[in-house]
Amino acid sequence: MNEYYRDKVAVVTGAASGIGLGMVEKLLACGAKAVFMGDLDEKRLADESQRLERDHPGKVFAVPTDVTELAQVERLVLSARDHAGHLDFLFNNAGVGMTVPTEQVTFDIWKFIVNLNLMGVIYGTYTAIPIMRAQRSGHIVSTGSAAGLMPVAYQAVYAASKSAVISMSESLRYELESEGLRFSTFNPGNIATNIFRGLEKLPDDVVSVEEAMEYLFAELAKGSPTVVYPRQIQEWHRLYLEDRPVFEQVARSIAAERRENYRTKGTYY
Repeated sequence: MNEYYRDKVAVVTGAASGIGLGMVEKLLACGAKAVFMGDLDEKRLADESQRLERDHPGKVFAVPTDVTELAQVERLVLSARDHAGHLDFLFNNAGVGMTVPTEQVTFDIWKFIVNLNLMGVIYGTYTAIPIMRAQRSGHIVSTGSAAGLMPVAYQAVYAASKSAVISMSESLRYELESEGLRFSTFNPGNIATNIFRGLEKLPDDVVSVEEAMEYLFAELAKGSPTVVYPRQIQEWHRLYLEDRPVFEQVARSIAAERRENYRTKGTYY
């Protein structure tokens, strides 16, 4: 697996925490030549990049980036390309979750989620494509979601943004694979990141970022276009594709649980 990443140049957005930071750490562990970290949180970005630089001198580059701003995404991607004359990986990871009842959703929330979760991926992808087409190689990995692959109650806004990311990636794969480009989406379920901050107990099916990255990077090296993890989500996705009546029961059970939690606790968990 490591050969696929060794001596490569990569960009990761949302790189200062959670899954994005896990991607950076895994790339470095696999021998990447240079990893450019983009994140909106400048302090956390500086702290994490400096920490990683101590163990990987000359391989870590921090570029403060708001992925809702095209010029900032272009600066990040082009900085990586200019570093060694090539760009091998783009991980479009920056994004935010959204689980709320429909009556709380405003048009401003729609605009915010679409700008961050979808337009940020579009900016990165369409900045990287000309570079990768010119070199006839490259792999663009975008973080989707289990909610983008199958319906989940109370996540209509989030699911819409992630479904668009997945569909775009799948369409581009068929269009550009003959030119040497690869496209993949990573569609996680419960990964132990800051999204669960404040919970007294983590969900039963939660897995560590390290475990998720081990699985993801092995699948990417194989060229897998759609990566789903952890295993509970894989099973639900299988049911969605192969046994819709059973999946309907699961989906309605989740909806009922969240409905009751909002009624009694004011939150979905």
